[in-house]
Amino acid sequence: MVPSPAARENGPSVLLVEDEVLIRSLFAEALRDASCQVVEAARADEALAYIDAGGAVDVVFSDVRMPGSLDGVELARQLGHLRPSLPVILTSGHLRLEDIGGLRLFLPKPYRIERAVAAVFEVLGREPPKGYL
Repeated sequence: MVPSPAARENGPSVLLVEDEVLIRSLFAEALRDASCQVVEAARADEALAYIDAGGAVDVVFSDVRMPGSLDGVELARQLGHLRPSLPVILTSGHLRLEDIGGLRLFLPKPYRIERAVAAVFEVLGREPPKGYL
């Protein structure tokens, strides 16, 4: 996991779970440009360990399919029990909303990075920074 090198106090804290390095890097940079604090994880197991250790996070954005003992759907289910008020946005290029068992926050791949950033702010009931989108 990679903590944000320049955490910004005024933006939301996002736990970004994506095994594809290029996608994760591009999205993390866009979130940081939108004043978010970002913690990156390559696997759902890492993300769950971060939450279990008391890591501060306002929203989780996770791919569904990735290596490890958990996928994104199971991560969302476990977080639903551990932190029911924590929003989790799932994404996948292989599944649809109806394939993930009623979880409501889903953004299909491929997505525009700007749309994904907007989804993070929307789920928190906040507006993206002015001039970002």
